[in-house]
Amino acid sequence: MLKIKLISLLLPIKIASIIFNPHPVRNDRIKNISKHIPKKATIASSSGNKASPGCARSILVQDDVLISEVLFNPRPGGVDFVEIYNNSGHDIDLSELQLANTNTAGKVANIKNISAKKLTMPEGTFWVITSNQKNIRENYDVKFPNQLIQISSMPAYNNDKGTVVLLSHNQVLDRLDYQSKIHHPLIQDEDGISLERVSFKVPANEPGNFTSAAAAAGFATPTYSNSQSSVDGDSEVFLLSKTFSPDGDNFEDVLKLEYHMKQNSSLATVSIYSDKGRLIRKLLNNQTIGTNGFLTWDGLDDHGGMSNIGIYIVLFDVFDLQGYTKRFKLACVLAGKLN
Repeated sequence: MLKIKLISLLLPIKIASIIFNPHPVRNDRIKNISKHIPKKATIASSSGNKASPGCARSILVQDDVLISEVLFNPRPGGVDFVEIYNNSGHDIDLSELQLANTNTAGKVANIKNISAKKLTMPEGTFWVITSNQKNIRENYDVKFPNQLIQISSMPAYNNDKGTVVLLSHNQVLDRLDYQSKIHHPLIQDEDGISLERVSFKVPANEPGNFTSAAAAAGFATPTYSNSQSSVDGDSEVFLLSKTFSPDGDNFEDVLKLEYHMKQNSSLATVSIYSDKGRLIRKLLNNQTIGTNGFLTWDGLDDHGGMSNIGIYIVLFDVFDLQGYTKRFKLACVLAGKLN
């Protein structure tokens, strides 16, 4: 009788344990499972302490930072610059990087620290190293002036040929062996024209991976995406709006044209014609263009006079030295108030 009463008391406890833990796991199974649970990744910061993902790394590997653009033959009174790109997917401390060239024996030489203090380079950004950032701002369109770094002196980069080396703790991250003949063959005066990287997916010294910056972009693109960077898809040209009215009311005062070219190092002639076929304005005349860009027309003709209200035709002729040619024809309307 006592045994039956004891069982009746323990039975509810047993049932409750089954409800809240229907598949009890032995201690040894818990140990085995815990081995396969991934731990949260941490990144060593430049101070040597563990930091969360996104903090600047001090241990860099090849291709983390890449050479993006080089100006080695500046205009008279100008200065050299080297642009680098954070290709790593995380922030980088610029004080961990050095620029250099090579000596006559081909060895890395004249190493210069890029920054004496910690300076964070966010992922996907372009930073320019030069000996005179004011000179760069005066000669080119610098979209992000805070991404200019001035050092006391640059490694020497000759006008005819040379080598740009990017290092971290004496380990080579990237290297470009350049020659002036890399420039577009139709360029007669190379002074002040940078060489831009086409793709970050192939090595710097891959043939064709550096070419002249586009004239339409001002011959250099310091601190932002290269004018000759590779693009996906087919070439296309389109108007952001087919109607514009240059009346100074700040609404569609200019005609805006956007283009995307599959080929880099292309040349273009862009002309505006009246609906009667009369040439009104040449926006570009056999000028090198980038793979992406914008053009605008303010309604003025080649003599500086305002064009009449009416329909106009934009002819965008593009070609390259490999024989590629294509014509884009677009219609637009110059509108205005009728008297």
